[in-house]
Amino acid sequence: MARRQRPPLGSCEYCASWGEVTMHWLCPPCGRLRIWAGSGTHGRHMADCRRCGYRQPVGRDGTCRACLLAVRAGQDEEWMWSEVKRGHLPPGRPRQLTFALAGIVPPDARPLRYHDQPMVRQKIPPWVRELCPAPVRDDPRVCPPQMPGQLGLFPAPRRAFTKYHAARIHDRHLPDLELVVAELKKIAKRREVKDAWFRLTWGMSRLALAAREPGERQVRPELVRQLPMMHPTVGEALERAGLLAPKRARLVPAEELDHGACGHCFAWANDRLTVCLECRQWSYLHRGTGDCRRCHRRLPVAESDGLCRFCRVVTTETEVDFAGIAMAGGDQLWLGREVAPQLRTIDARYPGPRRKGRFESKRKLAQATERAARTASAHLVDPGQLELFQPPPRAWNRLDETELPALTPRAEEVMADFAAYIDQRGWSREQLGGSIRTLRILVAYLGADSKIPESDVKVVATLSSNHQGARVINYLRRRGLLAAEDPVDGQLAAARKTADGLPKAFSDAVHAWIDVLTGQGSRPSQPRTPDTVNRYVRDVAPTLRAWHTAGLGDPREITTKHIEDALKPRRGNAARGLHVGLRSMFRALKRERLVFRDPARTIALTVARHLPTPLPSDRLRGLLGKVPGARDKLIVALTAVHALAATQIRRLRLEDLDRARGQLRVRRPGRMDHVVYLDELTMNLATAWIVERVERWPDCTNPYLIVSNQSAVDDLHPMVSDEVVKTPFERAGISAGKLRQDRLFDEARETEDPVRLIRVFGVSNATATRYVQAAHPDKKVDPIQA
Repeated sequence: MARRQRPPLGSCEYCASWGEVTMHWLCPPCGRLRIWAGSGTHGRHMADCRRCGYRQPVGRDGTCRACLLAVRAGQDEEWMWSEVKRGHLPPGRPRQLTFALAGIVPPDARPLRYHDQPMVRQKIPPWVRELCPAPVRDDPRVCPPQMPGQLGLFPAPRRAFTKYHAARIHDRHLPDLELVVAELKKIAKRREVKDAWFRLTWGMSRLALAAREPGERQVRPELVRQLPMMHPTVGEALERAGLLAPKRARLVPAEELDHGACGHCFAWANDRLTVCLECRQWSYLHRGTGDCRRCHRRLPVAESDGLCRFCRVVTTETEVDFAGIAMAGGDQLWLGREVAPQLRTIDARYPGPRRKGRFESKRKLAQATERAARTASAHLVDPGQLELFQPPPRAWNRLDETELPALTPRAEEVMADFAAYIDQRGWSREQLGGSIRTLRILVAYLGADSKIPESDVKVVATLSSNHQGARVINYLRRRGLLAAEDPVDGQLAAARKTADGLPKAFSDAVHAWIDVLTGQGSRPSQPRTPDTVNRYVRDVAPTLRAWHTAGLGDPREITTKHIEDALKPRRGNAARGLHVGLRSMFRALKRERLVFRDPARTIALTVARHLPTPLPSDRLRGLLGKVPGARDKLIVALTAVHALAATQIRRLRLEDLDRARGQLRVRRPGRMDHVVYLDELTMNLATAWIVERVERWPDCTNPYLIVSNQSAVDDLHPMVSDEVVKTPFERAGISAGKLRQDRLFDEARETEDPVRLIRVFGVSNATATRYVQAAHPDKKVDPIQA
């Protein structure tokens, strides 16, 4: 009988193990895998391994046997935990070389995961847990150890246990726990309950034993009742084990044992509130919950400094923690209700200026010491240093006013002079705190040796409502410390901005038109007022955009037909404004030789003029009584009695009023001045306004008769705005134009001579004639021509 030959020795093609191999150079386990892969049984087939990348028989998880052996041997923990967490690492990872030795069986190569579906729970094999054991579960924050022999000043507050607290002290060593567990096993055997019941009662027993007072072996009955569940069973087990203390005599009412200290600030009030009323208000105002940067508790914190209310009160009231670090045993607790700290900690800031407390003098001394230790700014402007490039605008929005640099001697002189300037003007320093604050910031960072740019003053004034810059600019201009900007008219700037928003071809044409209107064309011309320029451009801009949308890309393509089509759907003032604007624009473009012909030259617009009508007498009765103040009454009287327009009232100057003769000169640019003879009422109102003006602004140098709070103190001496003149009529409920029209109509009704209207009110010939014809419609012939 022939002897059976031993299989040859070699390295397996699949798992790279050295030992006896078959004719295909495979070890016996890999040979069986190949057979199963060919038949498709046991979920195996031939594919590229997800780990090493070689084409081999793989299991249902897509990995070969060699990779599973390497992971089982602990050679690739990264791949092992990636499989457990359902991750996907790239292939190409190394395999482990193994030996097939007699009597040594390799570990079972089973997949680490079988499913990739997210809803399937992944089980971790036991050998994986052995490689990375779970950490010790003993949270020191749950029932921390206490000092034995320490007497409590107040009754212990009720503990807020949950069923999860038992798992957090799973590994803590507790004396007498074995006795309670033995009794729980007896109770479980008698009741025939499952293991889940035993685990739950075992955790509650751990909590009861951990909550014992220091130096006591038995558990108090009130602690057992504070367990979240199973407290009757736990009490029975403790009583059988001899660990349940007898009931004590009640020292305080039962309702006082439920709640006592606030859960946020620890204030003791015994008012059955888990959180005191002050902390509830704090939680309402500061809804953001986060970790306090001082005590590291997760509570409602303020966004400004990241402190909870407890830390805010401690640092503000006691001032023992200047560094903002919670010290062990260094926080002062307090009682609640009436004896609780009454500091307003909602708007306070820490560190920095705070509300008044018990240490006001100490705080002021610390702040003075801090200010004395500050150094001068590193950005002081040197007047002898020339600028090589145009400096970029400064970013004042990142300014921290609590850390301003120290003032230089020159800057201190400027601040003292500004305070004297305020007192000289008769102003209150408390009311001008915003101006003082603005100047303090500027001289602290830029110094006072060089001129301060006006743009920086305006930017600092916009930081908040507590910063003002108008009086600072006036003061710096008076002292020669202001680097003024080029004056920009708001109406012209608005017109230029409207022109920039037009298409390119029309935008260039409108800019050239604005140059002609302002007297800056190729040939000199009479400039129009900025209001007129802005109104012209505003009326014409929509039509130019519509022409560009219709396909017209240049003003030279506009014809008379286009203008007529644009005017056809418009009526009244809209049609007249567009007609006047287009006629002015094309006349200016023809003058600058930007168009070949003027398409608006031959277009005439017929506009119906409304005849003036008088106002009802009931609207004029008691008109001055509805307007408060001497200035507003004077404005209404000049319009209602002497028919002055709003623009004429704004241009009146102090020197134009001759109180000795009772005359008022009205300036009319381009025409002769008009003299108004004041009546007794208007003269008394003018005198009362002059007296009030001198009392309110004794140092006012504004030359205009009508001034406001802003124009009276502005050293540029501007006219008052339109709103100042319109406000009295709005309060009286009447239009200024209607009131002036009623006065002219009333005078025309009294006389049939238009020359009288011209002499009394200074109106033009056409206006006087129109009012006379409206008052006397039976006379069709012009009296001047007759």
